[in-house]
Amino acid sequence: MALYFLSIKPISRTQMSAVGAAAYRSGEKLYDERKEEIFDFTRKKGIIHTEVLLPENTPPDFLNREILWNAAEHAEKRRDSRIAREIELALPRELTFETSKTLVRKFVSVCFIPLGMCADICIHAGLNKNTNHNETEHEKLLPHNPHAHIMLTDRPVGKEGFYYKKNPSWNSKQYLCQWRECWANLQNETFIRKGLAIRVSHESYIKRGIDREPTKHLGPVLMALERRNIKTKLGNENRAIEARNKEKQQLQMEREQKRRVERSR
Repeated sequence: MALYFLSIKPISRTQMSAVGAAAYRSGEKLYDERKEEIFDFTRKKGIIHTEVLLPENTPPDFLNREILWNAAEHAEKRRDSRIAREIELALPRELTFETSKTLVRKFVSVCFIPLGMCADICIHAGLNKNTNHNETEHEKLLPHNPHAHIMLTDRPVGKEGFYYKKNPSWNSKQYLCQWRECWANLQNETFIRKGLAIRVSHESYIKRGIDREPTKHLGPVLMALERRNIKTKLGNENRAIEARNKEKQQLQMEREQKRRVERSR
């Protein structure tokens, strides 16, 4: 069953280099000019697609991941500057790789490129999958924990490079809500087009009027442990939540059954 997951978080110099973050997510070897350091993650497995998408009137050499993120680093002056934001998406296992790739591209093209953001997309198959760019797994259903990392530049960009001023509206709750809703809508449109009955929602159970406690996101590392029957703290919490939800559902069914009996008398 497809599950909705979208996480947005900043990437700042106090945490990591943008060049290093891009190298890790893409599984590439990149040189950070500011730190004069090479980040080499070419041995990283499970990366099944990477690409950079740019707005119009952007320096064409920004298609080069190393040039893009070094330029983003050079545009920031403060030691604690935020250099990028990252969006992580769970991809539906019910879709093929090509369909999921198209879905992520459309999400980026609709929500971020028109704002003037550059987007660095990396799709991972999840752990326990020794996949690389040369393997022919792309037409099969995505395995394990398919997800996408989208690194977005934090400044608008033009012909001459990054602008001097940032756009503070990009941090607004309004945009956050729009992006979350857009990702849900695009998935559901794809499910309908593919003839699948499943649907996802970006809204909480409370907002949808569903009396159900949400489980917590495990992430690829904990999911890999759970698949190997290694119990984790979050996994135990989710099992307790699922047990409470099952008990609550059973009580609701019993109450409904009782009401039907009373109405039939």
